[in-house]
Amino acid sequence: MPVRRWIWPMALVSIFIFILSLRQLSDPDLGFHLKYGKWIVANLQIPLTDQSTYTVAQHPYIDLHWLFQVILYGVFTFTGYSGISVFICILSLLLSWLILLRLRMSGIPVSVTCFSVFAAFLIMEPRIAARPEMVTFLFLTGTLFILDLYAENRKNLLFLLPLIMLLWCNMHALFILGIIVLAIFFTGMLIRDKKPDKVLLAWAIVSTLVCLINPYGMKGFTFPVELLTRFDPHNIYNQHIQEFLPFFSQPFFVLRDYLFMALLGTALTFTVFTYRKRQLHEILLLALFGFLAIGSIRNIPLFVLIAIPIISRQALELSVKVKSWRNVFGQILYPLMIIAPLAIIPRLVTNAFYTSNNSFTRTGMGIDAAHQPVQAAAFILNNHLKGRVLNSIGFGGWLSWTIPQPVFMDGRLEVMQESIYKEVTQSWNGGLPGLIDKHSPQLIVYNYLKYYPWTMQLRDMSDWRLIYSDGIAAIFASKEYAVEIDEIDLSKLASVEIPTPRRTFRDWVRGFYRKTDDASIELQHLALLRFQMNSSGGKAKNADKAVLYYNHANLKYNNGNISGALADYDSAILLQPAYSKAYNNRGILRASAFKDFPGAIIDFTKAIDFNPNYGDAYLGRGTAFFLLHDTRAACRDWERARSLGNSQAARLIEMHCNRQ
Repeated sequence: MPVRRWIWPMALVSIFIFILSLRQLSDPDLGFHLKYGKWIVANLQIPLTDQSTYTVAQHPYIDLHWLFQVILYGVFTFTGYSGISVFICILSLLLSWLILLRLRMSGIPVSVTCFSVFAAFLIMEPRIAARPEMVTFLFLTGTLFILDLYAENRKNLLFLLPLIMLLWCNMHALFILGIIVLAIFFTGMLIRDKKPDKVLLAWAIVSTLVCLINPYGMKGFTFPVELLTRFDPHNIYNQHIQEFLPFFSQPFFVLRDYLFMALLGTALTFTVFTYRKRQLHEILLLALFGFLAIGSIRNIPLFVLIAIPIISRQALELSVKVKSWRNVFGQILYPLMIIAPLAIIPRLVTNAFYTSNNSFTRTGMGIDAAHQPVQAAAFILNNHLKGRVLNSIGFGGWLSWTIPQPVFMDGRLEVMQESIYKEVTQSWNGGLPGLIDKHSPQLIVYNYLKYYPWTMQLRDMSDWRLIYSDGIAAIFASKEYAVEIDEIDLSKLASVEIPTPRRTFRDWVRGFYRKTDDASIELQHLALLRFQMNSSGGKAKNADKAVLYYNHANLKYNNGNISGALADYDSAILLQPAYSKAYNNRGILRASAFKDFPGAIIDFTKAIDFNPNYGDAYLGRGTAFFLLHDTRAACRDWERARSLGNSQAARLIEMHCNRQ
């Protein structure tokens, strides 16, 4: 098929990538990146200790992102927040160009190239954000391109590698991947040629040594090793933060997940059929980055960048064996690469694409005020509230950038001590008063959609009052602080019913031309806050509503709407505090979707308290104990569940208890 014919599909894919990458700034890390970029420019030095919080102010901060932060702050200074959106879009387009260049350099047909680039960005889209990960994607792809050229004896551009590594190690801690890739290529070529490649070895050594040229020297060089602890299943961050979840531990899959599984399966299948032509470094790269991607969903884009060129080469090799495949494949891909972008682009513009994929990303430029606490921060500034703040982790970055006082914590997990984050997780289970006593805040600023247990505890604390709320944030002030600001009248908050989402063909069609109704979503969120805060009135009526919310929650859970299910279980419990089934199902949700096993145990225990003969609750609590490695407690609960007639408990006892 003539290359000229593919101008239109390639143009449509380019437009797709442009619109996909031009998005509002919703990433919670944006604030602290801007803050430290500004701090570095103002002080002309690199931070050695934390500058954002009052909890870990003296904790060492190895800021390997410093150069990225300075560049990001520079973009903001000259172009504002909209300029940052454009900047990230440019980085994304540059990445697509590098992928395209790698594929064409390998002689991949334009049909396969077009499809590969399109699929790559569909899978990687959650990680397109104002994060230093973006430069890692670029530097990793550039490194692979240079090494491919050298390994195939086409061109020697190895002299560029030290420059790439020097920039990389001062922008993102994942520079270590560049060193690993160099080692893999060297090992593969050593085994292939049965002798060491001295030129590659020399440049690999130089490229490694230049990584010591960072503001922290050897500490900066070894710092990435410390970050590996996040991928330990027993690490508290791994248990509670979504992006560290193993791929197959996700409670449900969306389009990009199915595409990733297809990519993974294709890589395995094609490698089996073309193993004689595979270079050892290709197999090692696929194995290592495939393992990383399965182990943590945040690593999936890294596997995509590794696998797409290798799979494309494999497809080309297989098409040579069966020549008829190439023509048939090209004829299938041509209409597909016109129809697919044309079908997705309108849904990107209306944001229906993101809504259907359970994402809060929005197309556009500038700050996404629906997911950043912009209005809450403005309220603090406008009312000159300079008191100590207790905040949820996702709000810390933006607050530290926009308000003058230090915050409680933010998303820099390498700085936040695990003990502090453990205090936060304990505060969700009735420990908020203890957290308040320890840190003595005057303001509590948090995401009430995620930190809903804080709302239910603050509701019953007479020395705190709600002074601000919007579609995402709530602000409570202590009784003695900012007395000139009136408490919010809960009766004036939205009281609309939260509908159960129904995915109909009409809704799908509307997604092509009707924008997501963010105003209605905000009203639903405020209605949820009102339910969280108001537990009084009409017991019989509340019981009926509780059943309604319970049924809605079950439907949402079955449809993959995890956050919606959690909110409805919360509402059911608020309306009917002794609702044992709602506690049991919320416990299942906490354990399966969020890996919050301690929180699940609390819910299962509540269910048992209200219904001592609830066999399913004993089964669930026993399983949660087992996953926390308390086999004795697990077997005790499973035994009770079996005595109540639960057959699944009997099987678990046979598998795990009778051997003790």
